[in-house]
Amino acid sequence: MKKKTPRWEMFLTQFSYDHRKFGSQMGKIRKSAGELSRLLDNMAPGKKEK
Repeated sequence: MKKKTPRWEMFLTQFSYDHRKFGSQMGKIRKSAGELSRLLDNMAPGKKEK
């Protein structure tokens, strides 16, 4: 008889497959948000730092 894979193990395998690149995608989003924040800060009228 063939051994059946438990349902939770199949779920974890699928979850890890679907989210394996999630960390790097979030890093790119954080980097883009930081760049946008700096751009908007530089465009703010009347705020000049010395």
